Amino acid sequence: MLRPSRRLSAVAGLAIIVAMATPALANAQGTTSLRGSLHNGGVTAVMTGAAHQSAPAIAAAQAFPSSSSTVIASTGFIDGDQVGYFWSVSRGDSVAQTFSGPNKIKKAIFKLDVPTNALAVGATVDWTASINGKDVGRFQVVSGQLGPFTEKFKFPKQTGGSYAVKIRVTNEVASGDGSITLRYAGAGPHSVTLKKH
Repeated sequence: MLRPSRRLSAVAGLAIIVAMATPALANAQGTTSLRGSLHNGGVTAVMTGAAHQSAPAIAAAQAFPSSSSTVIASTGFIDGDQVGYFWSVSRGDSVAQTFSGPNKIKKAIFKLDVPTNALAVGATVDWTASINGKDVGRFQVVSGQLGPFTEKFKFPKQTGGSYAVKIRVTNEVASGDGSITLRYAGAGPHSVTLKKH
């Protein structure tokens, strides 16, 4: 019978510690700052997760959106699974979070999930992804689109080891044409991976 090496045992132990810490992060509560406009009965909310000040290291996929994200939307953190409602470029609807990672990156993979889509037929929510203030890609959520989707972007090399990741709405959904939410916790995908290649 083969015995695992001490190195393998140490890695397994670290994985258990990380797994045990994750629920505490997922249950962190955000704070809310309310501002101005109404749309479909919503009020602008700027939500900042309690742990937003720290920058988790990216070795693999990291939760995004997460309870540590800064969220601007008509509600913000809606319940234990979703954030939104997103529909307004003029309000600055967005999700942002800073991560530490490799010294250089050239690729970002977003795995996102739409739990609620109340868009009218033909309506869309258009998004732009940026890293350290530089746009790296665009995507769109259309009426009727629910569930998980993946967006992959390649871009000119960025360096530094600290990366401010943001997705922001770039259009204004007409009044009465609805909005969407994104998952920040729970069983569906909600992650970003920053890679060297």
